[in-house]
Amino acid sequence: MRRILRWLIGLPIFIVVIGFAIANRRWTQLSLDPFNQATPAVSLELPLWLLFFVGAFIGILVGWVSCWVAQGKHRKLSRERAREIAKLQNEMATAKLSPEHIEAQMLAPLPGIMP
Repeated sequence: MRRILRWLIGLPIFIVVIGFAIANRRWTQLSLDPFNQATPAVSLELPLWLLFFVGAFIGILVGWVSCWVAQGKHRKLSRERAREIAKLQNEMATAKLSPEHIEAQMLAPLPGIMP
């Protein structure tokens, strides 16, 4: 089912993207010099569709990096909790192996709960 849905969505998008690339195959000049339009110091000649796809790729990459950085606090918290769980599991394992570590205070009834 997932594969069919992927084809139903992906195929029309693929056809539109190919159509866009074919319709915009003319070369254009990308100028990186804001002061001289006639003869820019830094410029690139490339197809318009390539300019579009490179821009989209850079946008996706920047979005991915910003999400990854923003979720860093959650990854850190997860690592800390995993370390704490491992520590507590080790403590439980050692407590099960050595019953002589049981203190008298642990066996005393809690006030208000047990008579």
